[in-house]
Amino acid sequence: MSINDRGYRLGVYEKSMPDSLTMQEKLASAKEAGYDFVELSVDESDAKIARLDWSDAQIASVLDAGRKAGIRFESICLSAQRKYPLGSAIEGGAETAMQVLRKAVLLAMKLGIRIVQLQGYDCYYHETSSGRTKENFFRSLRKGAMTAAQYGVTLGMETMENDFLNTVEKAMYYVRQIGSPYLQVYPDVGNLSNATQSVCRDIRAGAGHIVSAHLKETVPGKFREIPFGSGDVDFPDAIAALYESGVRRYVAEFWHDGGENWKQVMKGNLDFLDRQFEKAFELLA
Repeated sequence: MSINDRGYRLGVYEKSMPDSLTMQEKLASAKEAGYDFVELSVDESDAKIARLDWSDAQIASVLDAGRKAGIRFESICLSAQRKYPLGSAIEGGAETAMQVLRKAVLLAMKLGIRIVQLQGYDCYYHETSSGRTKENFFRSLRKGAMTAAQYGVTLGMETMENDFLNTVEKAMYYVRQIGSPYLQVYPDVGNLSNATQSVCRDIRAGAGHIVSAHLKETVPGKFREIPFGSGDVDFPDAIAALYESGVRRYVAEFWHDGGENWKQVMKGNLDFLDRQFEKAFELLA
């Protein structure tokens, strides 16, 4: 279904499907369920990080899989940044994180991907947020935006579950300070629901600077693996605020739980979210 048919495009996170599937099988499954595109995962596992070093032949194979399936990978979720955070104060940590980010931008460019979603962490596993990690994050983010500008790839900062960068308003500080059209915001409405009492007001703080949004269910204190419809996220209100702010691209974020009914789950989640869009449009009418 094209954007002219329903006014938005809805993709799906790669990890919603079994990892054992080939790229073509994942793309074909997403299309069969009714999604418009797939978000590629580059997480902290060795197998996913290795994607940053794909050969030209491997990249050509992924592009060919997209042509055959009739659907593409259109964004990258760079959750490897939990392992390699931009603000790391460990010796060599920030430099390694920048190498990872540069590789992600180059991979995106080669795959024809326009958006790389960044994780809003200054540090994660083995460090505590400090003035130094925040300074390193800002410096690395500015360098990353310059690299992204060279290749025409947009970096979208995700709002996370931590206090450092858990709202659109906090992300907008970096957007304004760095001032690059290639550094924008990519909020997660589930994370926002746990971070602020006014999700819609926070979303509107980023109007004109939100490139996409993760649609994910959450409950207080738990940020993932909550089935759609069983949590506390007010999807119609959030979607209405996003739509009013110019957002037309969304990603359904959920994870394959090992069950054999994953295809039914994918289709059921798409149907659920389409209903939330219908309710959002009623609010906007």
